[in-house]
Amino acid sequence: MQNKRDINKANSSGNNVIMDDLRVKVHIDFFEHIEFIHLHSAVYEEPANQHFLGGVATVINGYTEWVSQTSPVISIGWDWELRYENACCQYVKIGPVFSNVVFHASESTSPIQDEEAWTQQLLDNKIAQIEWQSKTGQYITQ
Repeated sequence: MQNKRDINKANSSGNNVIMDDLRVKVHIDFFEHIEFIHLHSAVYEEPANQHFLGGVATVINGYTEWVSQTSPVISIGWDWELRYENACCQYVKIGPVFSNVVFHASESTSPIQDEEAWTQQLLDNKIAQIEWQSKTGQYITQ
């Protein structure tokens, strides 16, 4: 488990860790070493007006939320869809990642052209390291 002061210690530049918009500022190198634990997952319910009789195609989708064990807490969440691929059902991340984190790089890093795309790529890389599919499946079937 990470020391609860790690984010504050890692931000030795004297800048505020929590920004005015309440996002948590983290250095990229530090973020790569943060572990996330499962907080909550759920399935989205279809509105009643979309319930049909008979054998019609449907989509099963939901969301999952994960948090760091640091202070301040970093949260990441995303939507998923249950798909039948390669002869089995798989949870597949869909859409953008939602998070309260903002990244800063070292001073020597060249300016980021598309900060939103860059942030999404860093978050996607982190999600790829998490065993989220099995945890999500276990949680929603309890």
